[in-house]
Amino acid sequence: MKKILLALTIMFGYANAYSQCTPDTYYQDSTYGIWPDTIQNLSICIQNVNYHEEITIKTPSTLIEASGGDSSFTQLDTVILGSSYSFQLADWPVDSMSLVTVDGLPNGLSLSCEYANCILPGNVLTCGSVDGTTSDPLGVYPITIWVDVFTHGVLDLGLIQYPLSTSLFDATGSYESLTGYKIIVSNTSSYEMFNSNEFSLLQNIPNPSDGNTKIMFNTPNAENVILKVIDMFGKCIVSKEISSVSGLNTINLSQDLSSGIYNYSVQLNDVIITKRMIINK
Repeated sequence: MKKILLALTIMFGYANAYSQCTPDTYYQDSTYGIWPDTIQNLSICIQNVNYHEEITIKTPSTLIEASGGDSSFTQLDTVILGSSYSFQLADWPVDSMSLVTVDGLPNGLSLSCEYANCILPGNVLTCGSVDGTTSDPLGVYPITIWVDVFTHGVLDLGLIQYPLSTSLFDATGSYESLTGYKIIVSNTSSYEMFNSNEFSLLQNIPNPSDGNTKIMFNTPNAENVILKVIDMFGKCIVSKEISSVSGLNTINLSQDLSSGIYNYSVQLNDVIITKRMIINK
């Protein structure tokens, strides 16, 4: 059986741990995916400051959905009772996915998930989080995530119907890996090292917060930018124009916001960068 691609159906988790997280219901009707994706990536982790990053996951319902629609990855070539067979397992359900291990996390950070033992049912909207404090050296830490997927169905051998329950590892001898995620360990004096020559938006500090938080962004030149804060219903809570300086800019946001998830963005000309923050009172 060829590998079933699970590149976006990954659960950040840690066995026997539960995540205090809330899935973003905006993705309830989406096909399988994980947010933030590897383009937006995980937020910056500040040395010796508590880190919290929430992740939303929509798991696939079938193997063909898990494979991104490529039926070549759901083909089973096997030998049963001395005869060779080839089966298409595209419609077989994803019973569950489980985290095997995560490589590359900075020391002091741990990953947890909403479900016990980080075993996710198929076709659910769920979440996980990365939490902790690290004193590891400044730098970029690439992360590799390893998962297994479980399925079941019936192989039609003509006169014989052969029921089968299997997993990616049992069928192929290996797990699926996801690369592309990273965590940058930084400190308040090293922001410019990562953002000196481009328009960029950093994760607010602290996050979660009670509504009093710092939002930092970088502009190559002194220009006017627009800051917006949007609630989970799409209502604009904050909108203001800010005269930036060349380099790192800091906004001290103090708003009486209800607990929940908010998107905040900065706009420079036609470019808009958005990140997510959590209010927890």
